[in-house]
Amino acid sequence: MTERTVNLADIGWTDELATWAAEHDGRPGRVARANRGWSLVFTDDGAVMAASGSVRADTGVAPATGDFVTVVDVDGVPTLGSIAERTTVLTRRAPGRQPEPQVLASNIDDVFVMHGLDRPINYRRLERQLTIAFASGATPVVLLTKSDEVRHAEEAAASVARIAPGVEVIPFSTKTGENLAAVEAHTVAGRTVVLLGLSGIGKSTLVNELSGGRVQRTAEVRATDQKGRHTTVTRDLIPLPNGSVVIDTPGIREIGLWQAHEGIRRTFSEISDAEAACRFSDCGHEDEPGCGVRAAMADGRITARRLEHWRDLVAEDELQDSQLEEFARRAESRDRADADRRANNERQARRPRKGGKKRRRR
Repeated sequence: MTERTVNLADIGWTDELATWAAEHDGRPGRVARANRGWSLVFTDDGAVMAASGSVRADTGVAPATGDFVTVVDVDGVPTLGSIAERTTVLTRRAPGRQPEPQVLASNIDDVFVMHGLDRPINYRRLERQLTIAFASGATPVVLLTKSDEVRHAEEAAASVARIAPGVEVIPFSTKTGENLAAVEAHTVAGRTVVLLGLSGIGKSTLVNELSGGRVQRTAEVRATDQKGRHTTVTRDLIPLPNGSVVIDTPGIREIGLWQAHEGIRRTFSEISDAEAACRFSDCGHEDEPGCGVRAAMADGRITARRLEHWRDLVAEDELQDSQLEEFARRAESRDRADADRRANNERQARRPRKGGKKRRRR
């Protein structure tokens, strides 16, 4: 990665970004890999490792793979100076008790939600992945890998299409080349795609196929449980020969939602549409009269499984909202207590001491 030489125009740089960069000091570039304290940045002068701690401290924004940035020299050390406003952001909830976002990739056009046909289709996982893909602002595309390993790939694709309304679903094989052209149609000059899926489903294999060479390590999945080994351990921005960009990500087993209201609405659009017909705005879709969702279930437009998962994701999203409100309330209380303590200390310092100096007895 550090030896790659690229033209910024080939990895998404635009006239608007040029205008932004002209208003900030430093060399323009794009983050190809973000590590703790350092980021690998592609610039027209080559790839550089830039310190990134100061920009996070100054702005509160941690650099992410896909960010457009400027790089300045601080005492001879390349350092991130500014981060351009992100157009789209693929985000999940970071692991841990405190609700915090973890940006997986930024400034992306398509999210390739990937699932291997060498294993049973996990519809709940696909729905969760589609939710964060829609929430990112980018366009989700479902890729079903290893279509050569099943007899009825098109039937599998049709079953997935039923839980992905309005989303293109492509079964393909890198071994036989089946439908590979349909996948490549999304990787056109100036566009950025990000790969999202478990380890072992063929993300790195697809990157190697699209790049025309071996740029990512791959490994066989375990035959016992079809689980893959983590060959990709960082989120890497990889320029393709045709002028497009792909961001490869490590396999992610747990995907917590992050402020995914819109993502849930679009993933479960049939439920969102049916809700609009409910007689009551606070309808719980149980036994209320005039419930549009129950009516849609009766005529087959909504399945019980989809409704159950929708309820789970809505509850998760609402819990996160309440947690964020609680953390904000606690932070405000701490800030107010700190301010009161400082004000009290200042008053004590200004207050004259009583009694003055005492005489020493002989």
